[in-house]
Amino acid sequence: MATSASSCDLELKLAELKINGFATFEDLIPGEKIDRIRTAFLPLLEQVKAAGAGEKNVAVRGHSDPLLIVEGRLQVVNRYTMYVPWEQPFADPDIYENPLLLEFLDRYWGTQDYHITCYHSNNPYPGSQYQKWHRDAGISRLVPHVGLEVCPHFGVKFPLVDTAAENGSFEILPATQYLADPELEERYDEVLETGDFCTRRRLNLKKGTLWIQDPRTLHRGTPNYSTQPRPELVICYSLPWFAGGPIEMLQEEFDKLSERGKKMLSRCRIL
Repeated sequence: MATSASSCDLELKLAELKINGFATFEDLIPGEKIDRIRTAFLPLLEQVKAAGAGEKNVAVRGHSDPLLIVEGRLQVVNRYTMYVPWEQPFADPDIYENPLLLEFLDRYWGTQDYHITCYHSNNPYPGSQYQKWHRDAGISRLVPHVGLEVCPHFGVKFPLVDTAAENGSFEILPATQYLADPELEERYDEVLETGDFCTRRRLNLKKGTLWIQDPRTLHRGTPNYSTQPRPELVICYSLPWFAGGPIEMLQEEFDKLSERGKKMLSRCRIL
């Protein structure tokens, strides 16, 4: 059964985010919608891979319009990152403007004044290796030694396939989002692989799951031992003062947006 506002305890989910550093919503996106996105996405990703992208980004034209150009690169061994063009089928309001998701963010931030600031993807291919334990977006360095109560930026993620240990599911160390010790920032691998941290958690997620990650929470990608890539798309939501973007889109795509969508994407660059 699909997750809905009536069937979900949002206050409990908010508590999970605040305590664990992430929250998951199973069956929020229909499987056939995910399949359409994956069918359109993988050829773009293969272009990045075929270009032999190293430290520098390579440009890839969009799925349907040559004006849309996105970038991607090889991040570490057999693990690619790529921005996602704001076009169909990726720019789906049923996902980025999902009522349950927006109500969740409204309650967390206590406002509707936030923006969509990026759309990218994480893609371990067969033969990928462990990432280093890390945080995203540099938020932990904003105020050293102070664990901010409210996070200004979230990655809202959804895998395009079922994820498991075999294909490199995500690993996270819950409840580390308030850790703010600069002396540890460059030593997480050394510390976590030597000490006893029994709370580390594998996020084995079903296709159709949408999950929200506090980017300060320690996490890493894991090896993909399967024969296929394990793509996951990420839409970023940020408070107005947090830098990000801009997302680029065609005028016709902007014109299709709802009033709420136009507000969230008011910082976009029209091509």
